[in-house]
Amino acid sequence: MISKILVTLAVIVACMWMLAARAKPELRKVANPAAKRRQKHLRNAAIGFMIIMSIAAAVMIYLEFDERTAIVTVHVINTQSGAKKSYRVMKDDIHSDGFTTLDGLQVFVAGIERIEIETR
Repeated sequence: MISKILVTLAVIVACMWMLAARAKPELRKVANPAAKRRQKHLRNAAIGFMIIMSIAAAVMIYLEFDERTAIVTVHVINTQSGAKKSYRVMKDDIHSDGFTTLDGLQVFVAGIERIEIETR
């Protein structure tokens, strides 16, 4: 019984709330030139920031690519005998256990050998 009364009251309150919300006249918006100007400046600043960040990212990618494709001289030195052998290698082709030369030769470094990388 009480639930029927509560549901009825809830429906009445909801109807009154909807009628009150609908009855409000819509206000006319006045154009504010300062706000429009500020919004335009903010949009232009955001576009400028995105352009600068895109250019910076492109430069960083180019420099990273340029550094990885640099040709270096690798010296493989046998620590027991002191024998030294030199190879020309792209920097990106050097790994912890060996490297691939510009001629396509794969060189694997033994545990007793050490690698020196000479950049120019």
